[in-house]
Amino acid sequence: MESNYITYYQLLGIESNASTEEILKAYKEKAKEYHPDKNDGHHTATKLFQYIQDAKAVLIDPQQRLEYDFMIGVKKRPEPAPFISNSKPSKSNDNLGALLAAGAVGLLVGLFLSSGSNNH
Repeated sequence: MESNYITYYQLLGIESNASTEEILKAYKEKAKEYHPDKNDGHHTATKLFQYIQDAKAVLIDPQQRLEYDFMIGVKKRPEPAPFISNSKPSKSNDNLGALLAAGAVGLLVGLFLSSGSNNH
């Protein structure tokens, strides 16, 4: 499947395993090329310059980069470990459910009785 989008890596012209130094070097080169002052404020150059700044900000921050890599499919999210419990279910959950059900019934009965007494 072909995408109409380019990644931050493609925008900077680097590989997805690029080091921080490589990211900063590529950023500086692209920023010089697309700086609005160098391109008479051309709209496309200005937009590209903004995207280049965004790319640098995301890719040099380890946590943001990891999330970005997950998002674009460079890295696969690890599967969460299954929760294994050795304890038996407690009765407190059953009691809580019964208590909530009784409270709901009580609330409904109370509403019914109070609405009937207003009609007199």
